[in-house]
Amino acid sequence: MAETLSHQALKRLAVAWLWRLGCRVIATEVACPIGRYRIDVAGWFDAPLPDLGADAGGRDATPLWTTTEAPRRGRSTRPEAWSTVIVECKQSRADLFRDAADPEAILAERERLERKRVDLEERRIKRFEPQLRREGTSLFTELDEWDFAASRLGAYRETLRQIERLEEGLYGQTKFARFARYRLADRLVLFTPAGLARPRELPAGWGLVECDRRPLRKDGARLAARTDPAEPLPLRVRVAPPPLVSPATRRERLFRSIAIAATRASIDSAEPPTPPR
Repeated sequence: MAETLSHQALKRLAVAWLWRLGCRVIATEVACPIGRYRIDVAGWFDAPLPDLGADAGGRDATPLWTTTEAPRRGRSTRPEAWSTVIVECKQSRADLFRDAADPEAILAERERLERKRVDLEERRIKRFEPQLRREGTSLFTELDEWDFAASRLGAYRETLRQIERLEEGLYGQTKFARFARYRLADRLVLFTPAGLARPRELPAGWGLVECDRRPLRKDGARLAARTDPAEPLPLRVRVAPPPLVSPATRRERLFRSIAIAATRASIDSAEPPTPPR
């Protein structure tokens, strides 16, 4: 199926957004390192990610009307100090959700399971699997990150499987759930036109950035072709993506996929060599 101008424009805006955040290795149509998926946009940072500056619940959405780039931070050659972002662009609800008999019932059940997941993490895993705490990841011990995905607790792993099955039925594919479950990137972001998805409808582990519909409708062709570096971006962080703490090995694999995609795009766009006379 041919790609629409709106989808192309969302991808172009995602590239510009990542660039202004300080990302300098970006590519579109990136091959997924863990499955036969295609990633719309992916970026790699040589330092920890900047603060996206949005309320995690989406109550105080933050505009991104900036024309300045993020300050350059100290570079690192250590994979554990890198960070990665994946962006998926959806232009319609039909594009986001697969037909479901009762999507509201699925969402309600997923919310119940998410509450159960959090309860298991706080009451069981932190008590019986203290080795999963990543010591030193925060100035305050109580704010240290936890590698919950490595838990061997049967009830917890079954809850994760149930959530994934629900999301398969809701979104029509395992792509969203797998990216989050295997922490393919440090942040997962959904790009959509404004008002397309409610925060409670987002796949678990994903954030939401919305684009003003007017530029997409009136200026989509130009946005799909390019964005002016001095032009403010018509974007707003609706829900900040939660940190997933991607393992260093997955950061390396995703970085390799981004580099391959960027190289392929550069070769495809290059002018063909002049044939010898």
